[in-house]
Amino acid sequence: MMKERLGSYYKVAQELGVHPNRVNQMRHHGGKMTFEQGLIAASFLGVSDESIILSLAAERSQQSPAFDNLARLAAKHTPKISAIAGVFALAILATGDLLGNPAVLSLTESLTQIA
Repeated sequence: MMKERLGSYYKVAQELGVHPNRVNQMRHHGGKMTFEQGLIAASFLGVSDESIILSLAAERSQQSPAFDNLARLAAKHTPKISAIAGVFALAILATGDLLGNPAVLSLTESLTQIA
């Protein structure tokens, strides 16, 4: 989403305060945003800090029992459309693969049920 607004991943890296290789790593090799980077992205995109922090925490807890609880909390702090868009953006950055990511499918299903 940041790339769409800024026009390049290089500019995204500048906005996040990271080397362009870090953005490439997040996009292609499953690297995760730090909470600080998430807060910068949230501010830039006009998304609430709470939803980004909760989304990042849910992403990090994909294989734990806390995942569904974090997904529900994220949904409460973010309108449905923004939450799903945020999850998709994080999944794309983290894995480069949206449709094949079981965590995204699970979180989307949870968000849909909550909404």
